[in-house]
Amino acid sequence: MKKYLIFFLLVMGGTSLFAQGEIKIMSYNLLIYPEGEMVNRIDTLSEILEFYEPDLLLLQELRSEQGLQDIRQELNTLFGDYRAGTYVPQISNPSSSWRLQQNLIFNESLFELVSEQAIETPHRDINYFQLRILEEDGTPSTELLHTYVVHLKSSQGSSNEQLRRSMAQVLINHISLLPPQSNIIVGGDFNVYHGGEPAYQLLLNTNGTNTLYDPIDMPEWGSTYFSNREIFTQSTRLSSLEDGAGGGMDDRFDFILLSDQLMNPNTKLAYQAESYEALGNNGTCYNRDLIECSTEDNVSFELLSLLYHMSDHLPIVLSLDINEVVSTVDLSLSPENQLITISPNPANTQIDLVRNGIQPIDLRIFNMQGKLMIQQQLLETTTTIDITNLSQGLYILQTTNKDADVFDAAKLLIQR
Repeated sequence: MKKYLIFFLLVMGGTSLFAQGEIKIMSYNLLIYPEGEMVNRIDTLSEILEFYEPDLLLLQELRSEQGLQDIRQELNTLFGDYRAGTYVPQISNPSSSWRLQQNLIFNESLFELVSEQAIETPHRDINYFQLRILEEDGTPSTELLHTYVVHLKSSQGSSNEQLRRSMAQVLINHISLLPPQSNIIVGGDFNVYHGGEPAYQLLLNTNGTNTLYDPIDMPEWGSTYFSNREIFTQSTRLSSLEDGAGGGMDDRFDFILLSDQLMNPNTKLAYQAESYEALGNNGTCYNRDLIECSTEDNVSFELLSLLYHMSDHLPIVLSLDINEVVSTVDLSLSPENQLITISPNPANTQIDLVRNGIQPIDLRIFNMQGKLMIQQQLLETTTTIDITNLSQGLYILQTTNKDADVFDAAKLLIQR
């Protein structure tokens, strides 16, 4: 079930009321799942999923359909109705003896699957899913989310860099066929070693109105940089344990890129500012085991231990806001049409509210983040409200008459 927060957006001469929901996204390289020597990995993964509660889970390094379905069932057990994409064994590079696949699992109360495709590249498939966003009542909206799950070629060297670029070119060619101003997510293991790599640069090249962006905008990363270490995602382990890469946390291989449409805060689907993170990394364990990270301003040691044992990668997480316009009101109504008169405005320590009628009025005062600060019923002709507990700034006063058939809103500026 989607949860909505009512908030206000100031516009020229008025304000719009929105209901805001959230889509939580996780991209995770699961390390040859469900194979390998590590035991009880579904139990470990289940606790990670329970911690973050993703609505859309982008998966890399799947070795079987059974692994995909096990994860889907675990999400169903934890949260409700989840569905997976169709598992198709790797099509690209059929002579390879090491074949991995990507897929996704999504919350059916938020999405319906419209179409899916395994896109062939010189090395490994890129998996494309067209998802439709559902309205709060479960009916389909007009908004589509074009989702690509990728796993580019690994390892250093110019030949591997060029193979990664070739795979990225296939992806960019596919994106160029989408309608302008599409909602696009590209998530997965890119295996790039620094911001100057050809594949990374190609992915961020201008592509009409569907240009991709790195939401955290930290172009200077890689082994030669000492800042931005909180965005590294591999390896969770100094030694390789039974499976995966060792060496400690020193590479940023995992990404979620978003189209310019999703980076626009005024669209129906929009990136939630500062929600992007490498889950479990606060920058304190460079070239060390994840379990040696500090837990200050971070997750618990229990979660760090789960991430350490689950995979040699950290998941990337971010959120999208769903902005639903529920009504638009004019904040410049003439006095005779307003439910109340406010004075003074700007105000300092109190405001006097005078009803322009005989019916009781329900009053709510919101800050600009949509948080309800004051709620009161106005029964008298004149009511004085103490605002000393409100910080300096701009607020919205919402008023509704007794029968809830007349609605009004006004700006209140507090200055001190």
